[in-house]
Amino acid sequence: MKPDEMSHTGVDQILERINSLEERIALLESNKAEARHLQPANEYDAEEEDSVFSDLNISISAPFESNLGEYGLAWLGNIVLFFAIVFLWQYFNDAGKPVLSMLVGVISVAGVFTLAHYFRKHFSFLSFMFNLFAFVILYYVVLRLHFYTEKPLLANQHFSAILLLSVVGVQLYFAVKKQSQVLAGLAFAMALTTAYVYNQTLAFFLISLSTSALAVLSFWRFNWWKVLVFIIIAGFIVNLAWLLGKTPVSVAKIPPDLGFRFAFLFFSVTAAVYSLVVFRKQEVSFPGNIVLTTLMLAGVTYSMLLFTLVVNFFPTTFVPLFMSISIYCIVYSVILKFYSPWKYAPALFALFGFVAISITVYDVYRFPDSFLLLICQSVLVLVLALWYRSQIITLMNTFLLLILITLYYSISGKLQMVNFAIPLVAFLSARTINWQKERLNIKTDFIRNIYLFTLFFSLLYATYNGLQGRYVTVSWLFIAGIYFGLSIFIKSIKYRWMAMGNLLIAAFYLFLVDLAKIDLIFRILIFLAFAITSIVISTYYVKKIKNRDNGESVV
Repeated sequence: MKPDEMSHTGVDQILERINSLEERIALLESNKAEARHLQPANEYDAEEEDSVFSDLNISISAPFESNLGEYGLAWLGNIVLFFAIVFLWQYFNDAGKPVLSMLVGVISVAGVFTLAHYFRKHFSFLSFMFNLFAFVILYYVVLRLHFYTEKPLLANQHFSAILLLSVVGVQLYFAVKKQSQVLAGLAFAMALTTAYVYNQTLAFFLISLSTSALAVLSFWRFNWWKVLVFIIIAGFIVNLAWLLGKTPVSVAKIPPDLGFRFAFLFFSVTAAVYSLVVFRKQEVSFPGNIVLTTLMLAGVTYSMLLFTLVVNFFPTTFVPLFMSISIYCIVYSVILKFYSPWKYAPALFALFGFVAISITVYDVYRFPDSFLLLICQSVLVLVLALWYRSQIITLMNTFLLLILITLYYSISGKLQMVNFAIPLVAFLSARTINWQKERLNIKTDFIRNIYLFTLFFSLLYATYNGLQGRYVTVSWLFIAGIYFGLSIFIKSIKYRWMAMGNLLIAAFYLFLVDLAKIDLIFRILIFLAFAITSIVISTYYVKKIKNRDNGESVV
């Protein structure tokens, strides 16, 4: 075959291939158009309605006037309309016509829902607002059938509460159907309001707990993290108002102490429900810090509720409560270490558990006797941090220890066992952190330096208060020698600086205090001891340290 014929044949094959592809594309388009034509009209309506009533976000890139006119006035108009309906309902109710007022409420709700449906195609945000406020009006009308009215139309409180929960259920159904966090958050808020106004202890517990569980489930199922955060805050406000304004045993008719223990159990179980979010794996559909935010919010709100409960009802008998919290938190932290994808979760629960243990120790032994156990507990926390490989636990334990030591010195500072326990704990902690800094993922010496500063000053304080005046300078010289020996043994410049610092402080104390107070013979011995120690260290420093390579590693 000639080259020209071969080229002509190749072009024909390419053209034939292109024509075949065009025929296939045309066939696919015709099938798609036919399927679209045969699709039921109500399915289009449902999809359009779903898009209309889903959560709508205000565009910040649009002009201010446009946002104010479209969104701001829609909010303002619906709020004014809500109050107008409320005042009209109140007018007929005050006039002694509760049936007519209920009829006004029913017509108003139906009218607002009708407006939402009518505006759904061309005024999507306005339609969304009508739909939202229609549920608010409906809940308000049902609420006033029994609650907050002198002449209730419905005398049965339980039936009225069931109607309110039915409204919440219907709204939650539409929230899931339309995938609307706003409707869901409003439904959960209404559920909490129902629990509060119902004024039944057990019902309050169950409704509030169920609302919290549904909020966690909505985050787990639909990634509604905004709803979860909102309900934690709203639930705290409602629970605090209930705790301060109502007696948890007013209706239950049980002993007060037992009733308030039920309240503690309810708050604890609610916090435990929120803590389940630590088993949720990271996804791009929600922010990475939302799990930590949820834990922190739940922990802070639970602590505030617990503090209010204890101060008002268990000021002297809260040990069993905090012991149960500590056991739960530590056991739960161990579980999270193996099963939670979030590395910080076990550390947070372990810290909370040890704080609960500290409160328990304080209540049993009180201050200042409890300081010894509390300070020694920090070593146990550090060991747990090593097992968890947690830098968070190490850092928080350090600052909590500093707060505890400051509190001890400001309150007492006279217990010799505590005075010497503080430098011992600081030394062990500093060496442990230096030994296991890679396991703890510690990159700097910041935490270790805190412990060394604590060791330096607390040991000076302990020897000053624990020994007689004539032996103070000698003990400080002895400590300086120990520091210098440690610097040689572990090759650390930090302990050499601590040794020199001890020598300087001992020198000031020798000339400012000892010269005026101690006998001549002790004065001579102390001066000799100080001179010998200084000369020995100076000699060693010149021969062994000064000539070393300046690049010596510091441990």
